[in-house]
Amino acid sequence: MNIVLVVVDSLRACSLRRGDVGAPRTPFLDRLDAETLAFRRAYASECWTLPSHMSMFTGLLPSRHGAHFQTMAYHEPAPTIAEILAGAGYHTEVITRNSLFDGTVPGATRGFHVNTRVLADLGWTAGPSALVLALAKPRVRRLIESSGFFSMLQKQNRDFLFTLARMAMPADRPVLDRALEVMAEKRRAARPYFLFLNLYDVHAPYSPSLTSPMRSWWTPGGWLENFMLPGVLPKVSSHAYLRPGFHISEHGRRLLLSRYHRAIELMDAKLDAFYGAARRAGLLDDTLLVVTSDHGEAFGEHELYFHDASVYDTHLRVPLWIHHPALPPASVDDVVATRDLFTLFGTIGLGRGVTGTILDPSTRAANPVALAEHFHYPHTAGVLERYAQNIAAAVVGTRKLVVRREGLFQYDLARDPEERFPDRSTVQAFEAACRRDGMPPAAIATAVAHVERWEGTAAAA
Repeated sequence: MNIVLVVVDSLRACSLRRGDVGAPRTPFLDRLDAETLAFRRAYASECWTLPSHMSMFTGLLPSRHGAHFQTMAYHEPAPTIAEILAGAGYHTEVITRNSLFDGTVPGATRGFHVNTRVLADLGWTAGPSALVLALAKPRVRRLIESSGFFSMLQKQNRDFLFTLARMAMPADRPVLDRALEVMAEKRRAARPYFLFLNLYDVHAPYSPSLTSPMRSWWTPGGWLENFMLPGVLPKVSSHAYLRPGFHISEHGRRLLLSRYHRAIELMDAKLDAFYGAARRAGLLDDTLLVVTSDHGEAFGEHELYFHDASVYDTHLRVPLWIHHPALPPASVDDVVATRDLFTLFGTIGLGRGVTGTILDPSTRAANPVALAEHFHYPHTAGVLERYAQNIAAAVVGTRKLVVRREGLFQYDLARDPEERFPDRSTVQAFEAACRRDGMPPAAIATAVAHVERWEGTAAAA
């Protein structure tokens, strides 16, 4: 069976709650709820792109695979799912414009035969985009030169700033078009394929149009937003919200959230076109299609923005839809982890069915647990002490335990879904609460082992 993994970068689950005031309109994603296995409680393993993806690719937690803010590389010997499927005869290809998968981050694309990078042409939008880039350029250049995030190859590339400008341009339609071409080509060649698509249009700067990161210049509101954006967006993308004295106006916060929700609406239409074309061509008849996200996004929740320094559900809870040609649609309320996709892909790719995977109801029922970790970013100077620490979390059913330097904190997600009222806790109290809820012993044991491993070490650099 073919496998297509579509990751909509930065798409949080909480923005897809139908009926919420200001929520984006997503008719296609709403339809997926009725046409696929729709997982309501899926969790990422980290709050940002590289470690979350490497958990999907290896099945390992960030502390095991080691690809996070403090290393920016994957050097472990454990095979990636791309390596496993390539060894089984699959064509493996990554298609994206995300610079984390351009080949400069060691190990991030290990096992993929082809790395297809799709960047938009600036075209007639070069003028407005160049204006915004010119206004933000000093801050962007300082970020590139002082940050440990970008590779030396990128820092030393004179064209990298121009590449960043092109990366900000919407380009997910050609990414999806390329995927359709590969799917059809490999179908004709009778060769199975594993495609990984990282879609970037929902990521900051949250492009509110199909062709530009800018609003229309033909309206007063568009002019105002376009001139405000260079002053608002760098605050988010340079980790300023982790430092003392950070402030963003309510208007600026609403501006970012409005752009984000508009980008989600545009993504909904792009995915609709891709899904419809693939279905009409019969390309989904023998293909496992997974649509998910790598992490969420914050817009002031818990005093955070962007995606960093968090194991809150705002960042970890992501949408997950799985189309399997032989399985009927269903709504799944069990807790699952996106790193479980590694086992799913390997099992299906090696022709072993779905037993023991998240598509197996008995497997899900026996282990409704998700584990997460965050390794803080050591290259940002002057951050508040509460952000300069590693943290971890475990979710079992509706119970969540977070391990921080300050201690252990338990949340009842059924009564407090926005995690506003943590209770000081212990491993024993969490374990007892899970037992009272009737959670399976194996899930409780998994969570307890994770928390005990982290307890006392969460603040380590």
